[in-house]
Amino acid sequence: MKISLIRAFLWLCVAVQATFFFFAWTRFTPAIGGISIDITGEGVSGAARLAMSARQRAIGAALAGVPLLVLGYGLWRLDQLLRNFRRRDWFTPQSIGHLRAFAGATLASTLLTMIEPPARALAFWLLAGGERHLSAAIRSEQLILLLVCGLFYLVTRLMQEGSRLAAENEAFI
Repeated sequence: MKISLIRAFLWLCVAVQATFFFFAWTRFTPAIGGISIDITGEGVSGAARLAMSARQRAIGAALAGVPLLVLGYGLWRLDQLLRNFRRRDWFTPQSIGHLRAFAGATLASTLLTMIEPPARALAFWLLAGGERHLSAAIRSEQLILLLVCGLFYLVTRLMQEGSRLAAENEAFI
């Protein structure tokens, strides 16, 4: 697959994430023809989103925006890695650093995404009082993503060691 195609898909994913974020935390409901599409944040129903005050939506967006920004940083570093690959900079310290930053940012974003719904519920409770019920959910996709990120982190360590050994062998020859 061409690197330019992967980069285009990467930035399409960023645009889709930003669009979904916008619709999840505003009162706008997109519609295609006569079909309305209900886009909500994790753990928020469509009715609850519409019933939120502007202050609650702002708090929810601020809390949900942190993992999205961290993921955006990771995807930017992935784009930098793909640019290096296009220049055939495979095992350079910069490429290894980009891959490590992507893996770390994706891992951090996933952890923050898992923490965000209970933190939002706590913030709403502190803001308005009411029911003291916190709910946390961990989906299997999140656990698998954590595992894959950890694996990528390990791969970057192996790439770094392989690069060091290659430089050491070249010095002997």
